[in-house]
Amino acid sequence: MARIAIIGAGAFGTSLGIYANSLGHSVRVWSFEQDLPDIVRDQRENAVYLPGYPVDPAMAFFHEIPAVLEDAELVLLVCPSSHMRSVCQAISDHVPSQALLASATKGIENETLYLMSQVQEETLTVHRDRLAYLSGPSFAKDVAAGLPTNLTCAADNADVAARVQEVLHSSRLRIYTSDDVVGVELGGAVKNIIAIACGATDGLGLGDSTRAALMTRGLAEITRLGVVLGANPITFLGLAGVGDLMLTCTGDQSRNRTLGKRVAGGETAEQVISSQKAVAEGYVTVKAVRALKERLGVDMPIVEAVYQVCYEGADFREQAEKLANRARKEEFEGILPG
Repeated sequence: MARIAIIGAGAFGTSLGIYANSLGHSVRVWSFEQDLPDIVRDQRENAVYLPGYPVDPAMAFFHEIPAVLEDAELVLLVCPSSHMRSVCQAISDHVPSQALLASATKGIENETLYLMSQVQEETLTVHRDRLAYLSGPSFAKDVAAGLPTNLTCAADNADVAARVQEVLHSSRLRIYTSDDVVGVELGGAVKNIIAIACGATDGLGLGDSTRAALMTRGLAEITRLGVVLGANPITFLGLAGVGDLMLTCTGDQSRNRTLGKRVAGGETAEQVISSQKAVAEGYVTVKAVRALKERLGVDMPIVEAVYQVCYEGADFREQAEKLANRARKEEFEGILPG
């Protein structure tokens, strides 16, 4: 069995820990909040981020980074994208030299427009050949409950992806491997923005057909950006693309869909964000993706609409009308060669 360190004690980090512990692995979890380890020890659950899901006493929570990383064979990075750089800087000197690192964080850094892989390569002393990236359709509660879930593990080094797969794969959590790091990361990051738009259609009562159209055109936007950044467009037809998009745009547990639905109902994005304990990554990521599309000249009108609503005070219904009245287009423009 493997010694696993999980960096991030939020809902998804905790759920991965519960799952890995159930496989017999030794699991330690680092918490940014100093008091959370005591809460978990006393209540035998993460009452702050994942209440109602028991935490085995063998699964230890710490606030001290060295205690979590000592002798770790696999490190899972599961922190908010906005904190990835500072977290990597904090753990870099404590990661065992032979450990593998797999990131399950979905997002893009606003200041640099870097994917999480680029942030990690710049801040960690671990060689990029030891890094991997997990993504796919997965809610924390489903993973913690042991419900059947599938993820993709992407890495530049096929042996690393295979080792992460070996450690985490089971009939409850099937892991597929990929060599398309950019595609897997991008799908996981940008789908959160599309989910905000889909939540808005639900809030406005625009119907199932509208949501389906937004999801499909949103996938086209993700793919256009991915092609420009060097991703394999086929990746977006897989778990890290359409799979994750479908779940986040339709699932009731989706924080991003909830954000869009509540804003369409009259709240401001800031009001919704301040009321949520966990992060709706799409709200953070849309700033970076908008800047990235502007820099690269990629047509992403849904992303633009979500940005206008979240940061410029625009009305979702007016943005929906603008999208509907755009010039006629060829469906796969910017995706297929030629």
